[in-house]
Amino acid sequence: MNLLFTIAKNRWAALIVGLVLLPLGLYNATSTGTVTCGSQVMSQGDTCETSRRGSTTARSYDEQKKSDTTGGYILAGVGGVLVLVGATQLVLRARRRSEEATEAAPAATV
Repeated sequence: MNLLFTIAKNRWAALIVGLVLLPLGLYNATSTGTVTCGSQVMSQGDTCETSRRGSTTARSYDEQKKSDTTGGYILAGVGGVLVLVGATQLVLRARRRSEEATEAAPAATV
């Protein structure tokens, strides 16, 4: 999570990472291709077992397929948020520079 906040602080990193994650997530969410468990391809009747923090979770083929789809939408959502954050930071920076340039310009006197 700290990496995500670090990326979001840098406007260019947020924009670039977001532009990569958004289509990647949408592709993963809408892909009707193979269902994988780790790096192994699953078929109907297979069970995917994953261990995290000492806890093991078993998912059927259909559950794993749904999990892959949900993960893709989450990835796309994070990408979309990063694009919005990066674009907002770019606009705010441009506004700030414009205001500073206006204030710094000497006033014409007659």
